[in-house]
Amino acid sequence: MKGIFITGTDTGVGKTIIASAIVRVLKARGISVAVMKPIESGCRREGDVLIPLDGVMLKEMAENDITLEEVTPFRFENPLAPMVASEIEGTEVDERVIYDTIKELQEKYDYIVVEGVGGLMVPVKQRLMIVDIVRDTGLPLLIVASNRLGVINHTVLTVEAAKRRGIDIIGVVLNTPNPSRDDISLETNPLVLRRVLEVPLVGVFPFINSISKENLLKEAVKNLEVDRIIQLQ
Repeated sequence: MKGIFITGTDTGVGKTIIASAIVRVLKARGISVAVMKPIESGCRREGDVLIPLDGVMLKEMAENDITLEEVTPFRFENPLAPMVASEIEGTEVDERVIYDTIKELQEKYDYIVVEGVGGLMVPVKQRLMIVDIVRDTGLPLLIVASNRLGVINHTVLTVEAAKRRGIDIIGVVLNTPNPSRDDISLETNPLVLRRVLEVPLVGVFPFINSISKENLLKEAVKNLEVDRIIQLQ
């Protein structure tokens, strides 16, 4: 079973954008792909229902019959770390549900793209962090970092945290969620990361004004080392 787990160096770095771009590459190659964002906080409330906006986007990009309950089984309204949100809202994450759902989807689809919440060291509950879930799934890890000042420190720490737990790291994608003409680090960050990282920089993804399936596919093919990332061989 082929698949990938996508984490970030922080929240708001563009994990869902990169995950969606990878999904569109797989779809373009005729590969059946499952998607999951097992835990999502900051969901929008519509009556008694919590809508996981990232989960919805991934489901739309995958264009398959996976239910939203399978994509995002654990949802929280408060935009907080899952452990904190779950304590406030009275719903604990059961990681066994996540593992079982991944296994079921692996049996039905050729490839699975799983997106985490926040970064690796985000607490899910007492004595369980996102990094533990990554390790337990056995999926190789793609790290998404935001191209801005401070990214070098965040990225190096994330790589080291994953390596200490024996996680297979595919590489790092440097995403540009908020371009700034005044931030010279946007130009220097890729150069420095290639020099200091122990894993490859597998893409520098540009800011996209209009997010669509077509644009994500085009930019992924142009700016990501897609074969190295999805590892189909």
